[in-house]
Amino acid sequence: MINFNDKKAVASVLQFTNVNPTLTKKELIEHLELCKEYVFNAAMIPPCYVSFAKDYLKGTSIKVASILNFPTANDSLSMKMAALEQLVADGVDEFDFPPNPGYLIGGQEDLYFEEMKQITEYAHQHGVGVKVMLEFGFLNEQQKIRAVELACKANVDWLKNSSGWGEGGSAATVEDVILIKKHMFGISKIKVSGKVNSLEKLIALMEAGASLAGTSSAVKIMQGLVGDVKAY
Repeated sequence: MINFNDKKAVASVLQFTNVNPTLTKKELIEHLELCKEYVFNAAMIPPCYVSFAKDYLKGTSIKVASILNFPTANDSLSMKMAALEQLVADGVDEFDFPPNPGYLIGGQEDLYFEEMKQITEYAHQHGVGVKVMLEFGFLNEQQKIRAVELACKANVDWLKNSSGWGEGGSAATVEDVILIKKHMFGISKIKVSGKVNSLEKLIALMEAGASLAGTSSAVKIMQGLVGDVKAY
């Protein structure tokens, strides 16, 4: 458990996120400057800016993280692999992606697993970290458990309760972190997303078992304030 009185330690578990479709280059630079100021764990940004961000953050410890097939999740596997190849070529350090929830909900667990397996294997071959957005907002409890088990079997690095975006992107809860922790195995760790908008919430989720958080409220958390309730 980190020392929550140590601002550097708090920043080290926060991935400052802005993947809004309206993000401009000017806003991106402002985002990256804040990442440098607070020395966040990562700048979570749209794929189109990965190459630029890698150059901009060169010489810092801040990782460049991005997203794959988000938020729809249902591109074909070959489409996802092609996009992943480009992310890797652009120098991404890690990425978050939602495995197709329709496969899991519809009983096609083999396709759900195979997608995660192939994506994770390719990423790991290139030294890139993988975080799966399990989009708990779409799933019942048993489906949540299976999502965790299959993601761990696929050897993903981080399990996420959700993206925090849209219907499937439910808010992070202590209960969901406990569920993940109970059923996870292997190398996987827990990242939380969805309304992680205060230090108080962050502490509760970390105490339950999370060790990383993605949030657009990272600066507010560092300032001891509460982020916008509409933010992700």
